Amino acid sequence: MGLKPVLHSALSFAGQIFRIQWGLDLMLHSVRSVGLIFLLLFTSAAVALAQSADFDVTQVANGVYAVIAKPGIASNGAFIVNQNDVLVVDTHLRPSWARETIAEIKKVTNKPVRYVINTHWHRDHVQGNQAYIAAFGPGVTIIQQDFARQDQIKNQPVEIATRAPEEIARLEKLLSSGKNEKGVPLTDEARAQLQHALDLQKAYVAEIPQIQLLPGNLTFDRSLVLHEAGRDICLYYYGYAHTRGDAIVYLPAEKIVLTGDVLESGVPIMRSAYPAEWLGVLESIGKLDWNIVIPGHGGIQRNRETLDGFSAYLKDLVAGVKQAVAKGMSADDAVKFVDLSKYSKMPDYDDRNADAIRRTYAEVTGKISD
Repeated sequence: MGLKPVLHSALSFAGQIFRIQWGLDLMLHSVRSVGLIFLLLFTSAAVALAQSADFDVTQVANGVYAVIAKPGIASNGAFIVNQNDVLVVDTHLRPSWARETIAEIKKVTNKPVRYVINTHWHRDHVQGNQAYIAAFGPGVTIIQQDFARQDQIKNQPVEIATRAPEEIARLEKLLSSGKNEKGVPLTDEARAQLQHALDLQKAYVAEIPQIQLLPGNLTFDRSLVLHEAGRDICLYYYGYAHTRGDAIVYLPAEKIVLTGDVLESGVPIMRSAYPAEWLGVLESIGKLDWNIVIPGHGGIQRNRETLDGFSAYLKDLVAGVKQAVAKGMSADDAVKFVDLSKYSKMPDYDDRNADAIRRTYAEVTGKISD
């Protein structure tokens, strides 16, 4: 074969290679473009999911979504999308907020809500129960620990009648005085925060006439496990803590624990708490195998720093109060005596530490009645 035919064959072969490579490049470019489009669509959907007016919704595991309250909104929640249904943890203070979470659920799935778990009886975790019955029918099962149901029936009517008016009066007094509860003049930012809190309270009061007392229709004593396809949802009761009847929700496969107000991001409200016994409940939670906590208030936790910090606070709180009682001090004296200032950077410390000391004093001296 002469040189010219050889060159012609070589050039023809090279052209074929170029066309094949060009085709592959074009195909890969198309795949990348389609992938980019899907990525953008997915990102847009995720952003839309997080644009609830009062909550940030975050997927923390396959089918598990944290509903984290924005500043000023009463409490967190969560929902779990199972193979055939949805389970919701806590339903917020206002039915309108529950409806907001229902709208977020419907962005994710068209499966019906079958279960609602209330981690405890406090109004900011149960007063949206009715919204799920209205949206998904009377077949929705509301699950509570035995004591939680008893306490909701006993205490919720009193809470509805008294708590909001008291809070409105407190906020209006502060705004009128122009000073905070320590007598420090309000900054513009502080005044705006108080006004926002007042507006939220008044909006809540406007909803009170439609709020129904809707306690659990399924209760448990120590434990209950829902065996969903591919997922166990475990409910545990470890004893008195934030209330008499706190339910801990544990997802062993996903290594997620939902604690309600047993573990928050700061010092919790302790008006119905048992701080001395609470320590044992925290120890039990610490023994579970988890990587993520969805708390009743505050952000998602991905380590044990908050658990360890709050445990340390409770240990020093209880020890200090016991020391004050041993010295024959009154509750007022104990508030002055027990020094927990090393925890002063914990959220809500300034507002709640004195009440925590008083509640612990009542527990240690046997003055708490169920």
